Amino acid sequence: MKIVDRFGSRPGAELVRLPQGGERLLAVEHAAALLVNEQTAFRVVCTPELLPQLALGRLLTEGWIASADEVEQVAVCAEGLKVSVHLTHPLAAVSAAGQEVPSCCTDNLTVASPVALRPLAPVPQLEVPEAWVGTLAAAMGGELPLYRATRAVHSCFLLRAGRILYQCEDLGRHNALDKAIGCALADGVPLGECVLYTSGRVPVDMVRKAIRAGVPALVSKTMPTVQSVELAEEYGLRLLIQKKNEFHARIS
Repeated sequence: MKIVDRFGSRPGAELVRLPQGGERLLAVEHAAALLVNEQTAFRVVCTPELLPQLALGRLLTEGWIASADEVEQVAVCAEGLKVSVHLTHPLAAVSAAGQEVPSCCTDNLTVASPVALRPLAPVPQLEVPEAWVGTLAAAMGGELPLYRATRAVHSCFLLRAGRILYQCEDLGRHNALDKAIGCALADGVPLGECVLYTSGRVPVDMVRKAIRAGVPALVSKTMPTVQSVELAEEYGLRLLIQKKNEFHARIS
């Protein structure tokens, strides 16, 4: 897989003069179109960094691809307005009707989707030592730079063998998770050996993303919904919930 990123990274916050006086760092919203085989597929609103990784993660967690082996190239234009993904195979027939992403934090939009997305499959099983969870909790408690500056973004960590490999921030919890997954895909990290920690809510759509990514465990400091617990149990995803600085396995 080849990645050509002519945009790179831009500051995720800008110093703005407030109407009531004074100045403050505010998060930046960046809009980009994600094309797959020249077919416009998604419109994303995100922080202006890690756009190739966001695209890779989005395609995997939404069921468009099953692995990075299906991706031939990811290219980002100089303005960061277009992220073009070329697959090693043609797309299935698509519907041109737009469909909003359910319960998303940002103005993301699915422009078109394949008729048959990759079905969900049981995730690998992995023992998650308490020390690993403690590492994730400490990292989340320490706050990442953009959140510390703006208090307006979500965070997602990806851990493997007790070590945090990626720490991603974004306006939306979906985007932050997709960036972390995309980083792993780009680097060839086996997701079946990884644990995710999200700062956001864990409804069905987030659990579905984790299942499609093939990670064994998803950690959050927020409580899940009835439906997300049921979905996690059905596909073997271990759901860990932080409560008063302790973690409790809801699904094992």
